[in-house]
Amino acid sequence: MWKSEFSAETAASPDAVWAVLTDVAAWPSWNPGYRAASLDGPLVPGAAGSVTLANGLKRPFSVLEVVPGAFFAYGGAIPGARQRFVQMVEQLDTGRTRVTLGHTIEGPASPLFGFLFGRTIRGYLPTGLARLIAKSEGR
Repeated sequence: MWKSEFSAETAASPDAVWAVLTDVAAWPSWNPGYRAASLDGPLVPGAAGSVTLANGLKRPFSVLEVVPGAFFAYGGAIPGARQRFVQMVEQLDTGRTRVTLGHTIEGPASPLFGFLFGRTIRGYLPTGLARLIAKSEGR
């Protein structure tokens, strides 16, 4: 299994962060891995969407899990593996909000895909997290 996860705190409210996270069409405004993104309908388990990656490839995804205001996961199959992206929002006792972005690749081919593009995703997640927080604080 391949796994990357990054967290940071913000003064933005959980609602402000959630609004940015769930605006799928605007993902490219903070996620450097995407040129375009779309979701066919509301953010509910089973909903289908697609992203156009920074390299121009278009990849379908499905929404896997949603806990409104707190967590959602989406992903898709690749030959011999499954990718999963997670977004978490947590209200802290300090009045701040913790935001987490994560990515996993599971399955027999995960070492290969981790080497081929997992490292790239791991490299842009911190930038995406910082941009997401800046956009959430500006709401």
